Amino acid sequence: MRVLISIFFLLSITLTVKSQDNAIDERVIIEEISTDKTYGFKPKTNIKVGSVRNEYAFIAQLTGPNGEEITAKRLGSGWDVKSKNSPFGKAPLDKWEIKYDGLKEPIIIYLNGYDYEKPKCPVGLSFKKL
Repeated sequence: MRVLISIFFLLSITLTVKSQDNAIDERVIIEEISTDKTYGFKPKTNIKVGSVRNEYAFIAQLTGPNGEEITAKRLGSGWDVKSKNSPFGKAPLDKWEIKYDGLKEPIIIYLNGYDYEKPKCPVGLSFKKL
């Protein structure tokens, strides 16, 4: 029993330190909605956030168009695009499914964790102002 309590205590300390270390990268703070209606919705117009960690920070800022809380699910990787930042010259995109109350069909967006360009919010969604 003491061993279990000790393990639990160590894990809770580790999780606390790790969560404090996950401050949002200022480069990925959303400040505007894209004017391109295809932005993020196709592999060719993927959202370049620069790292997998930034993908999660980006997703955490998204809301429905009227501020609805969203749920997001990563559906997998694929859909390679050219990239100077990938060791093989191509970067796999991550496909994300976005849902919120009142939405008839899920929204699918493509995020690029290899390349960076100041990200914007896709048309039809909104974002939390940080």
